[in-house]
Order: sequence, then C-alpha cells, then structure tokens
Amino acid sequence: WVVSDDPLFVTRADGRPYLPNLTVDASSPASVCYAALVAAILSIRVAAANGAADVDAGARVAAGDASLDPATLPAEAGASLREAAKSLSCAKVTGGITNALFRVSGLEGAKPTIAAAIASLNGGTPVDAASLVDFDSVLVRIFGAEGMIDRDVETSTYAALCNADIADRYLGRFRNGRAEGWLTGYLPLKCSDLTHDGTSLEIAKEMARLHCLFEMPEGELRDHHFGAELDAITVGLWDQLSSWMEQAKGYCEFKTPRDTERVKELKLDQIELEVQNFIDSFASSPSDNGDSGDSTASVCGSARGKKSGIVFCHNDLLPANIMQHPETNKLQLIDFEYGGANYAAFDIANHFNEHAGGTTSEENGQTDYSKFPNPERQKNFCVEYVKTSKQLQSMTSGITETGEPEECDLQAEADGLLNQVQKFVLINHLYWGLWAINQAAEEGCEEFDYITYGANRFKEFYAKKLLGAN
Repeated sequence: WVVSDDPLFVTRADGRPYLPNLTVDASSPASVCYAALVAAILSIRVAAANGAADVDAGARVAAGDASLDPATLPAEAGASLREAAKSLSCAKVTGGITNALFRVSGLEGAKPTIAAAIASLNGGTPVDAASLVDFDSVLVRIFGAEGMIDRDVETSTYAALCNADIADRYLGRFRNGRAEGWLTGYLPLKCSDLTHDGTSLEIAKEMARLHCLFEMPEGELRDHHFGAELDAITVGLWDQLSSWMEQAKGYCEFKTPRDTERVKELKLDQIELEVQNFIDSFASSPSDNGDSGDSTASVCGSARGKKSGIVFCHNDLLPANIMQHPETNKLQLIDFEYGGANYAAFDIANHFNEHAGGTTSEENGQTDYSKFPNPERQKNFCVEYVKTSKQLQSMTSGITETGEPEECDLQAEADGLLNQVQKFVLINHLYWGLWAINQAAEEGCEEFDYITYGANRFKEFYAKKLLGAN
C-alpha cells in the first residue's frame, strides 16, 4: 500500500475496495449511508471495468490483477457523495449482539449518482453501471468484539466465501466495518423454526454443503486456518479456548462492581481445569487415538483435512444466522465471522445447543435447554448430513453412483457422527461461556447480559457432564 492518512484514501484488499482511514460512526445514519454509497460506487466501478456481471465477479478478477486498484477519491468527490448519501435511508437491524448492523436502502434511485461518480473517477469516461446496480439495499456491518476476532483474517475469509458463492455479497471495507449484500425477502429463523422437521433437514444439507464444497484458496489464508504443514492439519479450537480462558482470567474488574461479583461466582479456576482436561485428553493427538472428531472424514472436507475430519466450519449456526425465503423456503447461511477449520461434529453440536436460544435482546442471556433436540431429532439430522455429504463427494469426485446410499451404512455413519457430536456439546458450552465473559468485560452488560448467558452455558455444561457420568 501507499501510506496515507487521508480519510478518502482507497486501496484494495481481496479484490474489494478498502478505505483503511474511514471510520464509520454507528450513532450517525449519515455516516453509515455515506460508507454504503462509497462502497457501492467503488465496487461497481471495479465490476464495470472488467465487464463482470456483479460486484463479486468483478472482485474475483480484480484480486488477481494489480492494475485494477481503485483510485483515490478526490476531496470534492467525497463532499458531493456525502450530500448524495442524504437521499438514502438507514435502519438498524436487530438480532446481532457482536456487531452493529444497518440496512441502507435507496441505491436503485441513486443510479445516476453512482454512474456520474464512476465517470468522474474514470476521468470523465461514461460507464453503463445501471445493470450492476441490481440491488436497492446493502448491509453495513460495524465491527464489535474488539480484540476477539482478527478482522483482517475474518474479512478475507468472508471474501473467499463470497467468491465461492457460499456467502452472499461483499462490496467493500472501511476501518471499522464493511458493506455486504442485503438478502431481499429473506427472514432470519427463530428458535421455534428449528423444531420443524423439514427446516431441520434443510439446515443439515446446508451444513454439509459448506463442509464439503468450500475449499479455502491456497496461500496465507489457508495456512492460517488449516496450518502450513501439508501433513498436519491444525484446528484453532484449542488455541481459541486457551486464549479466551487466559483473557477471562486476566480481568480484575468488570464494568460494574455487581458484574465483577457475578463473574467471581462462576469460579473460573474450575472452568480452567475443565478446559485443560479437554485439551489434554482430546486435542493432544486425535489421529493417533482414532478420535478423529467425526465419522464423516471420508466423505467431506479437503484432501488435507479428510483423514482427521477437519473442514471449514461456520461455528455459530444459531437461528439468526440462518436466513430463509418465506416463499421458496431456500436457506442462506450468514455471519461467518467465527468460521474456521474445525471438526464437523463441533459445528453440529453448536447448532444443537443453539436450539436453547438466549442470544436475542428479548431473551437477554436466558436459555431454555428443554428445547435441545431429542435423540431422534439428533439422529435424523446426522443421517441427512451424512447422506448429503456422500452425494456431494460423489459429485465432486466425478464418480457416478446409482441409487441411494445403503441405509445400514447411513445409520452406522450417523451413529458414529452423533457419538462425536455429544463430546463437542460439552466443549461448545465452555467455548461460548468464555466468549460471553470476555464480551462482558469489553462491552458491559447494559445492552445484553453476557454474564447471565455465560453462566447458563457453564451451568448446562456441568448438567450435561453429570448426566454423562451417570
């Protein structure tokens, strides 16, 4: 990059425009709308320059061509765009507790402004950008969870998912967030939706598609997620648990004296012993003791991850991160910010735990584990996951198989997978319980009671552990 502290300085990351000096004020709709408009203009400019059908297609070309860096915005352009952004509307999106989310609408009506801005950046050369403005709304995400997520890695991962047509759309990034596609007509699932048999099986299929079809591009990003050694696959779960454990224990005080006392009551020293026991017994050498993390290692994941059952996982498939179109019932997974290399069984265990809710502002940390799926529902989910995984593997390998997989084989593999899922149900409670405590320290509990949520995750961990012991 050319070093500059100009707020309008634009470079390129992952083929998308990046304004590293532009900070968006979450309390200012004008600031949010301005960021959305600038991201739309710059991403459409890249797509138009390459004759691409949409902004993600344009980014795929731009990522491999150093000559396609976006231009620096002139000061007068920034002023005019701030004025133009006043025609856009901004609405806060509820449901997320990590980030501040906003829907910015009115971009279709801003087509003349977008075309004129691109022509100005191109030295006056007109461009037909109308067909590329095929969306009226975008999602502006202002990052939260400061210090808990590497946003450079997370954003590059999101770009790779968009390039693979798994995530929806990525327009551009600014210092403290990014602009993404808005899923018009889609609605987030609710906890009650997870109990519908048809919906549950469709989620199993979507999870299998993510695990089996997404190949992280070779390079630094893949090395970060899966490790640089060809014969050794790494999983970030154990390092993340250790890191969050140390972070949680490092806080002497929380935002209020009452919060500090509530965390003391959680006895984090005991939680630390539980975390270390899992790391010592499970993560030391899974391939040596035959505990691969799931029984589907042979039917999903990359060549480097197959033998250990390690795939790219979402890791946070709660209802709000699964969008559904009410007319077509099509599902779309969103919010991959905690995604990474992990055991497929962890992803499934996490989804099962999310049936209990607790993460909406209305629930405010209160969970209901009576909603945890019963054994029959768990088994049906795993059978559908294994069946879909086998079908996808057959398609991608070029091997043509006739008929459905043998029922006895499906049942056996599903049983093996479910056995592994049960182990990760416990680990998953420790994972999100520690996350919640660290969120409480950084964000406080005024808007969401992270401590109550963490306490409920730890409580259920001990309940499940005792049940397993008996």
